Amino acid sequence: MKNLLSIPVIAIIAFSCNTMNNSAGMNAEASKAKVQSFYDAVINGHNTAMIDSFCAADFIDHNPDQGHSGKGIDDLKAGFKDFFAGFPDIHVKTNFMIAEGDTVMAHVTLTGTNSGAMGGMPATNKQVSIDGIDVIVIKDGKAAERWGFFDTEKMMQELGMMPQPATQDSPAKKK
Repeated sequence: MKNLLSIPVIAIIAFSCNTMNNSAGMNAEASKAKVQSFYDAVINGHNTAMIDSFCAADFIDHNPDQGHSGKGIDDLKAGFKDFFAGFPDIHVKTNFMIAEGDTVMAHVTLTGTNSGAMGGMPATNKQVSIDGIDVIVIKDGKAAERWGFFDTEKMMQELGMMPQPATQDSPAKKK
C-alpha cells in the first residue's frame, strides 16, 4: 500500500516541476520579447520617450556611458539622447538571445555613422559596426537592471580615434 501511495505523489511532483519549467519558459520568452521590443522601439526607432514603457523608474545601468551615473530612468534617457546625437542613424540587430526566467542575455551588433558630436568630440562621419552583449533583468514587466559589454576599442579604431592594431607583417612587429 505504501508503494501505491508513492506513485501518485511522484506523479504530482513531476507534473508540478514540469508546470514550473513551462512557466519559467513562458517568462523567458516574454522577457526576450520585451527586450527585443525595446531595441526596436527605442534604439531603432530613436525614441527616448518610449523608455518609460520599458524601464523601471529606478533602473540601474551597471555599465553606463561616460558622463552618466547609470541610476534612474532620467539618466538613461539622457544617455540615449547623447548617443542618438552622435549616431543619428544608429541601428541595433539582435544576433541571438538567451533567457532564463526574467534575465535576458542578448548578443547584438550596432551599426551607424558618427555624424554628430559625441562626448565633446566632433563628428568623424565614419561608420561603425560593433558587437556587444546586454544582460537585462526584467522585474514586474520592466527592465530593472542592465550590464553591457561592447567592443569600444573596435569602435574607437573605426572612428579613427585610436590606431589600428599592428598586423603580423607590419614594421612595428618586425622590430
